[in-house]
Amino acid sequence: MTEYNYFCWSENFNDKNSFQQTRYRVFNVEVWEEEYNKIKKINHKLEFDNNESYETRFQTAFKKMWDWLSKEERQEYLDIPHFNAEWFKFITWIDIDKEQVKRKITLELTEEQIEQVKNLINNK
Repeated sequence: MTEYNYFCWSENFNDKNSFQQTRYRVFNVEVWEEEYNKIKKINHKLEFDNNESYETRFQTAFKKMWDWLSKEERQEYLDIPHFNAEWFKFITWIDIDKEQVKRKITLELTEEQIEQVKNLINNK
């Protein structure tokens, strides 16, 4: 993770996915600065061990932080727009069961549409 990127990854230096780009991105998807800043607030301080290898110290720090997060705090990560369990595992080494990832959505529906949704749910 860098100044403008959370949970992003690229194989090439300075390509469209690389960390060197000064645009706000989460899971390799561009987001507005406002959305980025909301995500930045939930990203708790990671404590890095500078004696550890540069290649693994982020994953180790994230794992330690993840272990002491409450269920609600962990859910905040899963609720990040564009959350991708595979990318999350690749970057943090933490395996999230895809079934745990639930999306929050808001819909504006007419009364008729609400009744249609109720009927769909009841007729499972």
